[in-house]
Amino acid sequence: MALIRLKDIKHNHQNSNDNDKFSFDSFSVYTTTDDEKVGSVKDALVDENGGMFRYLIVDTGPWVLGKSILLPIGLARFDYNDERVYVDGLTKEQVKNLPEFNDDLKIDEDYEERVRGVYRPLTANWSTQSMSNQVFDRSAYSYDQDPYLYNRNVDDSDRLRLYEQRFNRSRTPQ
Repeated sequence: MALIRLKDIKHNHQNSNDNDKFSFDSFSVYTTTDDEKVGSVKDALVDENGGMFRYLIVDTGPWVLGKSILLPIGLARFDYNDERVYVDGLTKEQVKNLPEFNDDLKIDEDYEERVRGVYRPLTANWSTQSMSNQVFDRSAYSYDQDPYLYNRNVDDSDRLRLYEQRFNRSRTPQ
């Protein structure tokens, strides 16, 4: 599944209306446990085929020595007014265990599975028992297999959902 950076496609999908513009550049990421700042959002990765947001690219700054990581979009809770993203249960130890992300990295199934493996225990409906019984076929993996990491419970006014819809409309032949 090809993932592309939002910044690489954004200029083709925004019009001149400021209300339609969307950027993550000013969002900070916080844990919900103690409201500790984890870092700042640098960009997002979008599934090229489905047009869905899959990950936020987060620079952890001094929290974990400036490491950049991927955060699955389903774990992010957005506060658009305060330009914050909240993540339930994220710890420094988990971030240390995540593979580092950099701009030159080719994201393949192995890399994504390493990322998913760190985050799966954060999901409320993912128990140790289900992890031990679940086998993922990397060659046939679908984001639907990890709904708690990639699906978001949002309404139709959610800015991310609206942006995904615009992205998909602009890709559809007229």
